[in-house]
Amino acid sequence: MKPCGCSGGQLGGLERLDAVFNTVPSQNRLILDTGALVPESTEQNLIKFNVIVQAFGLLGYDVVNLTGQDITIARQAGLIDGLNRLFNCITSAPENQTSEINFPMKFTKQFSSAEGPGIDVTILTADTAEQLTQLKESVNPSSNAVVFILILANPDLIEAASNLSFIDSMLIPPHSDEPTLISEVNKKPVIIAQGRLGKYVGQINIDIDSSSQPAKPQLSFRSVAVTEDLAQNQSLVELYRDYQRLVKEARLLEKHPKFPLPAHLQYVGSKSCKLCHDYEYQKWLTSPPVVIPGEKTTTQKGRHANAMLSLVDVNSDYDPECVVCHVIGMDYETGFITSAQTPQLEDVGCENCHGPGSEHVRSLGAIQTAGPKSTCTDCHTSEHSADYLANEKQYNDKVIHWRPPKAPQIRRRIIGEPNSPKIVK
Repeated sequence: MKPCGCSGGQLGGLERLDAVFNTVPSQNRLILDTGALVPESTEQNLIKFNVIVQAFGLLGYDVVNLTGQDITIARQAGLIDGLNRLFNCITSAPENQTSEINFPMKFTKQFSSAEGPGIDVTILTADTAEQLTQLKESVNPSSNAVVFILILANPDLIEAASNLSFIDSMLIPPHSDEPTLISEVNKKPVIIAQGRLGKYVGQINIDIDSSSQPAKPQLSFRSVAVTEDLAQNQSLVELYRDYQRLVKEARLLEKHPKFPLPAHLQYVGSKSCKLCHDYEYQKWLTSPPVVIPGEKTTTQKGRHANAMLSLVDVNSDYDPECVVCHVIGMDYETGFITSAQTPQLEDVGCENCHGPGSEHVRSLGAIQTAGPKSTCTDCHTSEHSADYLANEKQYNDKVIHWRPPKAPQIRRRIIGEPNSPKIVK
């Protein structure tokens, strides 16, 4: 739906897709989504599904392939009867999931041409060998040039589908975030592994070789990055704000599932560490420095020590998918719940990396902290922190909050002074 926003240089965002689509005139394009709109039917994903299908309607999608999971979630969200009013739907889901909605397995869009025959582009979807046979039997001749693009959910059928002479292109499950050309150049069918997370738009260009009879379509492919410098569609910006409001009103933070901590440990908050670890605490408070908008003081404040503020600035401080990486112990009992209920556990603090501190504090340090402990890459993933994995040392150097280790000391006797040891470094 939208890049995480924790760092610059991230790709994606529904509100920027218009800028990509509009590089092609509306009369010359077909906009397709291959489905699997959300991964599972959680309460947050039901909200997300509703917003995504509204976005597709605003963006002018021609056809959306609905998986069985999509259909289940659409029913749970009460949307199944209204989807066809937003865009055309196709599906390869089993009949027992689709009997009352009657979504077809194919969709055709016709493109006219002033210079000669037009083009019929047909989107097909299949998940079984029987469905492939069914599609083959339903292919009809046309006076126009015809292009068939198959969405194939089952990778085991790639070879069988490749042997169908009428298939011009196949869209198969993702291999990476970026959509990738899998087949050889200029070889039919053009096989494309879809991308993930909406970071790229896959673009299939169709040209007609009018010198051949009948006219022969020629396909080429490229991926287009959805970069942060693209213009935003304000209607979609507002739609995402509606999503944030719905997530807040659903009080999802308070419903976030939590695992029990071992040995009755509890989270106590970073201020509890200050008594014995004041140097480390003060360094954590101020580094790496971040500018706090609207504050009159020039005092430096650390990014980790003010992690929740970055979410407040973009209205994502009630979104569990965002908050979990900006607070202490949200996945565990006694961890963060909300800013009102557990303010001491806001921000990325000592216990994120060192583990819950109740026994360590109670014993005045005699009992060492234990897991669960987080590592940097639990949150600094490619989706959340675009530059981190290529620049780990530079990032880690900024958060050093401990004193350098002292050089080893050796106790030696000085000749002539047997009873007067001297420390020699």
